[in-house]
Amino acid sequence: MQKNMIPVMLTVALWGAGGCSTFSEPDEAVNLPEPSVPADAKLMPSSLADPLEPVNRVAFAIDESLFHWVLDPASRGYQALLPEFARTGVRNFRENLFYPVRLGNNVLQGNLGGAGRETQRFLLNTTVGGLGFSDPATTRYNIESSDEDLGQTLGVWGWNHRYYLYMPVAGAGSTRDYLGRVGDVFMDPASFTPEGKAGLEFNTQSFDARSLRQILLTEYDAYSLKKLFYTQERALAQANVRPEAPAEKVDTATTQTLEAMFWQPKDPDFDIRGATSRVHPAGFRKAVPYSFWAQKGPAPIAFVLPGLGGHRSSTRALALAEMAHSEGYHVVCFSNNLNWEFIQAAPAGYLPGYAKDDIQYIKELHSAVILQLNATLGAGRLVGKPAVMGFSMGGWYTLHLCASSPADTYSKALSINPPLDLTNGLKALDSLYRAPAGLDDLNTVQASALAKLMANQNATAETGFQPGFTDLEASYLIGLSYRFTLRNTIINGLGLKRSRGVYSRVDPLSYQDYFDQILRPRLLARGEVAADIDASVNLRTREAGLMTEPNLKLVLTGNDFLLTAEDLAWFRERFGDRVIYTEKGSHMGQLWWPEVKKKMAEAIRPTQP
Repeated sequence: MQKNMIPVMLTVALWGAGGCSTFSEPDEAVNLPEPSVPADAKLMPSSLADPLEPVNRVAFAIDESLFHWVLDPASRGYQALLPEFARTGVRNFRENLFYPVRLGNNVLQGNLGGAGRETQRFLLNTTVGGLGFSDPATTRYNIESSDEDLGQTLGVWGWNHRYYLYMPVAGAGSTRDYLGRVGDVFMDPASFTPEGKAGLEFNTQSFDARSLRQILLTEYDAYSLKKLFYTQERALAQANVRPEAPAEKVDTATTQTLEAMFWQPKDPDFDIRGATSRVHPAGFRKAVPYSFWAQKGPAPIAFVLPGLGGHRSSTRALALAEMAHSEGYHVVCFSNNLNWEFIQAAPAGYLPGYAKDDIQYIKELHSAVILQLNATLGAGRLVGKPAVMGFSMGGWYTLHLCASSPADTYSKALSINPPLDLTNGLKALDSLYRAPAGLDDLNTVQASALAKLMANQNATAETGFQPGFTDLEASYLIGLSYRFTLRNTIINGLGLKRSRGVYSRVDPLSYQDYFDQILRPRLLARGEVAADIDASVNLRTREAGLMTEPNLKLVLTGNDFLLTAEDLAWFRERFGDRVIYTEKGSHMGQLWWPEVKKKMAEAIRPTQP
């Protein structure tokens, strides 16, 4: 059910909480069921009120167009021209120039300790660091920055910003913070050379261009994402929340799961090296986009299935697609059935989550793509039987595809960390989200988890998480991420509009609520049999079909929270040596391990004729 782990998945998920809108509540919200656990609403992070949302959205759209047509192409060229170490040096130089801003605001807030640290950092970085082009204050002397600005100072003085504003180029803000930025201009030495300041700011933005491109491409409502991220980031900055690492390293199923973020494409630009095409099967409301990476010559085709709600350009989908492409496949990837992109194009009335419908539409898309590529690539470019591979819920779909197709339909099939019983898996996600529910220090837990999330946006397998997460924090962040996925699934599946009323009604709904109170009644109303609905979530009912597929392999761990002990035993007993197994790693946290990646590559490698 993997979507997309931090830094992108959880950061995007954090952004995805969205804010309140001032639009009137549509009638459709009345038809939403009541949540089985109303207290779930209290676990959602809040965002600033947004009375000017229509105007703000226009401003955001302008910035989005500027990014796609100007900033992103310019950033790519700049990155190709200037190596990363040089751009990093320029960024360090810019940060060093901010010293008067940070010093002045620490003094204004009465934070003399912070002012002293900033002075130490400035002297060290300016001298030892060669005018600030390197940062020995951090790397060698471990002196942390006390990063303060006038907006935070005004907040410390009692001005709580109430309304969200978004302005083209200037970006996210509030009345308080925009006034603070104006004041900071007079303390910023770079302001004396506007052209130089613009160049320095462009250099800094070049580090974020790739992530921003992915967010704008993959997320259903990037505007709301930005609003919440800004709200939380500013609240944590004003409160000077300094996340502390646990006394001892925590090594649990949930903290291991966070390490799924380390499984990334080797080529950071692999996404843009492919093409985006569309195919329109009969009965679909509109053409469905898919990502395609072609080989230069004849090759078999591989279909990559992302996890729950995952977009075709999500990091984990790209990592698996790159692996398949490296093994010699033409690679095709559609967004997951629960993703907004799939739902909006699917036949009218479609609600994802019922395997019978989901698999039918996946098969129709795969068949349509093969016909399309045979026509566009030319005769002989697609050879042999297709391969299929997916992770999390995409792995669950992979197993359903194998079980419902004739033997040897697929040359290779790889199911990575799938649930066996979807009901068990979704209950686990609801439980993770509720991990801190009822705690007296709920706000403290949330603040610490979100602060660590932001601090670890650039974490790698080499650095690990600094600071590390507690089991409770990791559980909450994973559950929170999937709740945002559910929100988008419900809104798109039911054709709802973003509004204050809809968000307040949707946010408390759990996965169990979706399946029991939204999907199941819809299926029964159209004539589906209750026993068939119940059977569809459990792959045990597909055992006969699964056992006839000789080319199927699985990737499993001994502590995946989506599997009960009985579920894990069922898989291992039936697939035996066709399982790539590790004791640890939980839900996909082992996929960055070199030995696991090697075995997966071997499992999908095309058989030589």
